[in-house]
Amino acid sequence: MAERQISPAKSYGFIGLGVMGYGMAKNLRAKIPENSTLYVCEVVTERRDRWVAETPGDIQVVASPRELCHKSDIIITMLPRGEHVQEVFTNQSNGLLSVNSIPKAEGKIFIDCSTIDVKTSQHIGDVVKQSGLGAFADAPVSGGVGGANAGTLTFMVGSSPEVFEQVKSTIIHMGKPESIFHCGGAGAGLATKLINNYLSAVNMIGVCEGMNMGRLYGLDPAVLAGVINVSTGMSRNSREQNPVKGISPVASSANDFEGGFTTELCRGVLEMALELRQQLNAGSVLAPAVQKDNNSKLSLGG
Repeated sequence: MAERQISPAKSYGFIGLGVMGYGMAKNLRAKIPENSTLYVCEVVTERRDRWVAETPGDIQVVASPRELCHKSDIIITMLPRGEHVQEVFTNQSNGLLSVNSIPKAEGKIFIDCSTIDVKTSQHIGDVVKQSGLGAFADAPVSGGVGGANAGTLTFMVGSSPEVFEQVKSTIIHMGKPESIFHCGGAGAGLATKLINNYLSAVNMIGVCEGMNMGRLYGLDPAVLAGVINVSTGMSRNSREQNPVKGISPVASSANDFEGGFTTELCRGVLEMALELRQQLNAGSVLAPAVQKDNNSKLSLGG
């Protein structure tokens, strides 16, 4: 009887150990097979070295996206902006796709978890397809730093159904199985993410205005929040991101609005959502108010 051929373990690559990627990569390394290597690439060497020191398992640091792509079967990127994603993929000297001259490099899976504009993502997906190196999926996340660290993120995936099944088997290591969604074809994951962020922004403005009305009337903010959170005004923002310090222990207000998602990145994501609305020529009553607030800081009493 011929010996059964055992397939070699898949190798993984992760680029971007920032606010979200730090915890995501930790969970990935903890849950993939022990004999799978995780290659990491991070431009901030101090952060990279700290992550490596904290994370057990088979880990190898690489100097460039090109080297990471050469060694990895499944590649995950988590970067701040569209221009960063574009550079990591398409830089001709050391980008991920600069390995296209290396034999037997086909069949890779590229999973971009960054929140970037839909058009840039679709362009990168087209370039990946033209390279012949493998398949691309946009897979932005929701759940914040806490979800990244706990491995409970929600994933919104844009890809073909066939690619989605391959992507799901990897991102399940970083998210909740019941919160991994196939949203449609290329760009659909990001469109879903941006719409969700738009709704969250609208809701957060309402929470801030409502709590400010209560303050001006003289209501106890804890009592007001308690009523809202068992009534029809309740939302995740009212429960977990109340702007009044002391109401929610996990709210940004509890840390004087420091840490977590930066104001600059938050503004950028919301701008992308508003741009998507304009591209679709979608009607809106609330968009002007969101746009105005996006260019300033809503403050209680202000």
